[in-house]
Amino acid sequence: MTSNEQAQDGAEQTDSKSGGRRRRRGLKVLAASVATLVVLVGGGLIGVSYYVDSVDVLVPENFHPAQATAIMAADGKTQLAQLGTVNRVDVPMAALPEKVRNALIAGQDKDFFEDSFRGSELTHLYVRIAVAAEMGSARETVLARKLEERYDKLSIMGFYLNSADFGRGAVGVETAAQAYFGKSAKDLTLAEAAVLGSVLKQPYDSGGGLSPFDPEAHPADAKDRWGYVLANMVGQWITAAEKSTLEFPTFRAYATVTPSAEWGLRVKPGEGVGRATGNVVNHVYEELKAQGIEPADLRSGGYRVTTTIDPEAQRLLEQAARPDLKGSELYGRTVVRDTNGKVQQDLEAAGVVLDHTSGAVLAYYGGLDAMELDQAGVNTADRTLIGGHPPGGTMKVYTLAAALEAGASLQSHWKAMPFTTDDKIKVGNSGVPNTACRDYCTLEDSFVKSFNVPFYWIARQIGPGSVVKMAYQAGVKCMWNVDGKEMISDGRFQDPTDRSPFDRQVGYGKYPITVLDNAAGVATIANGGIYNKPHFVAKVEKKDPATGEYVVVQKAGVKLEPQQVMRRTVADDVTYAMTRAAADRNWGATVGGREIATVGGAWEGTRLDASGQPVPTADNSDAWLVGFTKQITVAVWAGNAAGTYPVIDPKTKASITASASFRIWSGVVSGYSVARQLPKEKLPGPAHVGRDDFPLSNGVAP
Repeated sequence: MTSNEQAQDGAEQTDSKSGGRRRRRGLKVLAASVATLVVLVGGGLIGVSYYVDSVDVLVPENFHPAQATAIMAADGKTQLAQLGTVNRVDVPMAALPEKVRNALIAGQDKDFFEDSFRGSELTHLYVRIAVAAEMGSARETVLARKLEERYDKLSIMGFYLNSADFGRGAVGVETAAQAYFGKSAKDLTLAEAAVLGSVLKQPYDSGGGLSPFDPEAHPADAKDRWGYVLANMVGQWITAAEKSTLEFPTFRAYATVTPSAEWGLRVKPGEGVGRATGNVVNHVYEELKAQGIEPADLRSGGYRVTTTIDPEAQRLLEQAARPDLKGSELYGRTVVRDTNGKVQQDLEAAGVVLDHTSGAVLAYYGGLDAMELDQAGVNTADRTLIGGHPPGGTMKVYTLAAALEAGASLQSHWKAMPFTTDDKIKVGNSGVPNTACRDYCTLEDSFVKSFNVPFYWIARQIGPGSVVKMAYQAGVKCMWNVDGKEMISDGRFQDPTDRSPFDRQVGYGKYPITVLDNAAGVATIANGGIYNKPHFVAKVEKKDPATGEYVVVQKAGVKLEPQQVMRRTVADDVTYAMTRAAADRNWGATVGGREIATVGGAWEGTRLDASGQPVPTADNSDAWLVGFTKQITVAVWAGNAAGTYPVIDPKTKASITASASFRIWSGVVSGYSVARQLPKEKLPGPAHVGRDDFPLSNGVAP
């Protein structure tokens, strides 16, 4: 599970630690011992004070300059987010063409490759970056000389070009190449490299704005400086004739650049379809922390994390579910505030797409902002788990599975007429006053028609604890009681017949669970009773500083541990009942020619009476659709993100129902199946487990 505070907390911790680390190393250098250096200058001897320092602390691998981490989609091409304290990614100098390397430094130090008593200007520039503290010129010279005694020129060039600020929020030549030209540094042309060599002189203006030599902000000065850089190259690196053929290159508009070291955690309403993956990042943080990579390290270690997110699945889910996007199934919703200005009705949606054969999360949407409440998953506040929505009828898949595991069959009979319990709880069938089968309904028909009463009786007869345990084993790892306290994440459950913390209404979906957990639970049924823990991380890599190539980080990434938590015959019978439920609804037995197994659900909301007390209503605050094809499982919730007040479906202008969630669900399933050319395969038929005369069933024959 994850916390939507993780990204923010990680940012605060890492920024402070990174800054502190540099300050401490700067003090370490300043505290070095003093000696005397005898220098021969113009035939005379001059004694100067200098510091006997080791240059070890100046080498990048020792002072650990932060590098940004890329979060990638499953295709390895689509970048979902960047994490970091500094917008910096290293590139080895050997990967850059020689003329490109030289163009980058020509404006700063055209004599870099010449021997110099005091060390090259470029080496001095790097020393200032690495030390990150004020120092005297003599001491700076000593450190520069020591570096040049130990390292060759190409290495020092790499130290500098991977650490220098190029403006536009880019530190290092790799991110600079992206910021100015939208390409990797290894693909730069000579003309483009000269532009980057120009801005190095002053990456920002005196007010912190774009460089005085930025080609967009100051085109005339940029071209003059560009010409100066190229002129410095003539004679030693290029010919005058070659210079004369060069044209000032086309550059990237600054408005398209993300200057921050960290991006992809939020999108603005109406923008970025397929890019609302900030909550995916929160899950990545959580998964990798469990594998030994702390959030602070992830934000500074220069990793490349390939996720399981399929860009097409993500786009389809967001296009259908996000109420801020024109054309979505919830577009046109009205946000209602009470007389005090507090939001009372805020119709939102959340969804998860899973590959149920592996647990890979193909798409995930829980909101626009990773720093806000994740409507699809678990959140933390003051070290308390919060989240979830009443699952309504979708909870019946677990109650049905529990009944079948206990020995009942789909043809066992149960009471279904509305009634009032001994403790004065009214149990009805969502507005259906009488059932055709009255108090002698088969378990199969009760599920297909989504009657609540039989599922209350099942929870009573086999015990609410049995239902909770079945849900947990299938994949529902969190559930909240009536007081809003999460009660099962520690893996401990009430005894089967206990009525606390979850009473018999658990059988038909009173107690909140998350969209991700519901998707995982139904995916277990789709996978023949085999549970795969949902995961977001497919592969973790880190760049080899010598080659510039990413290498796989061992012991990090996906680790599949499938578990048979439900008999396959039970899963097949539940699947069969879900196919019948799908066929019984207006939406039919197939989507895009593919057989579907679905179950919908809704939960009634509350309104405040004149005294300010909540009063149940017949209108819904939450609506669900969960189900699967042969290849994918999809769970969708739509409801009031602001509380339990009923909300209106903008398409029907009536109370939200499972039909709204189905519109989202079917758009994702049909669109993705076509886009990925998934085969049209049938789902398994019934296995006919259990006894028709199950001893605990309570149906009364007419």
